[in-house]
Amino acid sequence: MRVALVTTPPSVRSGIGDYTRHLLPHLREHCEVVIFVRPDSDELHGRADWPDEEPLSILDLDPNDFDQVLYQLGNEFNHAFMMRMIRLTGGTVMQHDWVLFDLALANYPGLARGGAKGHLIAVREGGAAQAKLYMQNWLDRRRERKSRMLLPDCANDVGQLLAGWHALEGAGRWVADEALLRVPADGVTRVEVELGSEPGRKLDLSIENGPRATFTCTKECSGAALVLELDSLDQPLVSIATDGIAVSAEQRSHGDSRRLGSFVSSVKWTDADGEHALDLSLPATHPLRPVDLSRDRFRLPLNRSVVDYADAFIVHSDYVGGQIKARRGAKLPIGKLPHGSSKHWLTDKRQEDRRATRRRLALEPDWCDGFLVVSFGGVQAHKRIDHVLAGLAEARKSRDDIFMVLAGGWHVDDLDPVGIARMLGVDHCVKFTGYVEEEEAWDLLHAGDVSINLRGPTSGGTSGGIYQALSLGRAVIATDAAEQSELPDDCIPKVPLGGDESEVIGKLLVELAGDPKRCKALEQAAKRYVNEDCYWGVVGKQYADYLASFPKTKVTPAALQAMRKDLKAFCNG
Repeated sequence: MRVALVTTPPSVRSGIGDYTRHLLPHLREHCEVVIFVRPDSDELHGRADWPDEEPLSILDLDPNDFDQVLYQLGNEFNHAFMMRMIRLTGGTVMQHDWVLFDLALANYPGLARGGAKGHLIAVREGGAAQAKLYMQNWLDRRRERKSRMLLPDCANDVGQLLAGWHALEGAGRWVADEALLRVPADGVTRVEVELGSEPGRKLDLSIENGPRATFTCTKECSGAALVLELDSLDQPLVSIATDGIAVSAEQRSHGDSRRLGSFVSSVKWTDADGEHALDLSLPATHPLRPVDLSRDRFRLPLNRSVVDYADAFIVHSDYVGGQIKARRGAKLPIGKLPHGSSKHWLTDKRQEDRRATRRRLALEPDWCDGFLVVSFGGVQAHKRIDHVLAGLAEARKSRDDIFMVLAGGWHVDDLDPVGIARMLGVDHCVKFTGYVEEEEAWDLLHAGDVSINLRGPTSGGTSGGIYQALSLGRAVIATDAAEQSELPDDCIPKVPLGGDESEVIGKLLVELAGDPKRCKALEQAAKRYVNEDCYWGVVGKQYADYLASFPKTKVTPAALQAMRKDLKAFCNG
C-alpha cells in the first residue's frame, strides 16, 4: 500500500510533527510512505536537518498515484495549507484536535478582522451557532474599543507593575487608559517616567492627593520624561493616564482591539541610596485581558473545511470521533487509536535511579530526597495550572517534602504562574524551566515520582506530554472530563474539573507521597499500557490496518488543478 503522508518538516516546531516522526518508521514496516511538505520548506529533497528523508512538495502530489493520502493535522498555524488541500481533494485525516481555531485563523485572516467578511467565514467554517458567538465577540470588541478601561482597586496589592499594563514589546510596554505602578522603595523623593504616544493625546503622571505632571503629544514631539518631585514617600502608588485614545485603523486591520494609551520606555526613582530603574519585564499583578477572538477559542472549532470534506478520519478518542460522526453520520470511515509512546524506561540512561537523575540535574538536596511532581508542556491557563499550584499549596500543609517542576514555556498575558506561586506561598518549591528540548524533558520526567497534565477547557487534543511521561513508566494525574476521561484509570488517576479540584489534587499528592506501593503499581500499569496498547509499533500496525480498510481517494483533474493553483497562491502569499 502506497501512502502519501502530508506533514511539517523538523524546521517547523510542532508537537504533531514530532509525533509524526516517531510514528514514521513503524508505519513504514507496513506501508510504502512518501512524505509531502509545503513547497517553501528547507528540507525539500533531503536538505537541512532531515538527511534520511527526501520529502516532496505538495504541489507535486497527485492523490491518484497513492492508495491513501494521510494528513497529520491539528490546531497549528503551520497546518493551514492542509485545510485548503482537504477542502479541494479530500483524503484521510489524522485529526489531533477537534477545535481548529488557530488553523482557521491562519487560513482566513478575515476572521480576525471581523466585519461582514469575517462573519461569512464564521458561518461557513462553524455554522449558525458558532457564527452567533463570533458576532457577539466582535460586538464586545467594538464596545471595548470605545469604552475607557477601568482598573481594579490595587491599594493593598503586592507588586510593582500593578494594573493596566500590556505585555513587554521590545524597548517598553504599552499601558491602557490608565496604569498603576508601585515604586518598591521607602523615602522616594523623585519619580521619572519616559513615555510617548500618538499626536493629540494627553499624558498624565500623578500620585493621589499629590503632585501631577502632564504632556500633550504632537507630531513634532511625541514623547517626554515626566517628573514628580516627592516629599520622601514610602512605596508611592503612581498613576499613568492617557486621554484621547482611539483604536487605529492599522490595529483593526489585524483584529487588534487593545486600547493602547502611552508607550512607557523607562521608570526611574530616586531615594536615599541614589537613582534606580524599574524592571519593565516584570509580570503585572493584574494582567490585562482585552476582549479578542481568542477569548472564545475553545467554543469556536471552525473546522468544517476539514470535517465536511475529508474522506475518512483517524482519531485518538471517542470524544473527537463522536463529534465528527455527529456532523457526518455513523457510516463515515473512522478509526480510533492511542496517541503512541516509546519505551524509554528500557534505555541505559533511564536505568539510572531517579534521585541520581535529580542530582545530575543539580536539584537541591531536599528536592532530591522528596516527592517530585513534574508537568511537561506549555504552561497555559487551560491546563489548570492555577489549580495545580493551589493543589500543591494544599498538599504542603500536610507534607513539606512535595515539590514540583513546570517544564514548558508560558505567556504572561495568558497566565502568570510565577505570580500565582508567589501568591500561594509555594514559589520556593516550584521550578519553572521555560521551554526545554525533548531530551531534557525526558530527564525531568524520569526524575519525577508522578506527572500531572490537566485540561479544561479542551481542544479535544490528546496530550503528548501524558504519553511522554508514560514512555518513562511514570503515572500521570489527568482530568476526569472530555478526552482525558477515556485514559486508563490504573495508570492515570483522575481529578474532577472545577468544584473542589484543588483540594482533590492536594489530597491525591499527599496520598501518593505517602504510599510508595501505590506509586509502584501505577508505574507498572503505565508500562503495561504502553507495551500492550500504545507502543509505536502497535500504533503503526493499527494505522496500516485502518488505511487498508478505508476507500481509496479519487481526485478529478479539475480538482487537482484547482488545489495546485490555490496552494501556490497561498504559499507564495
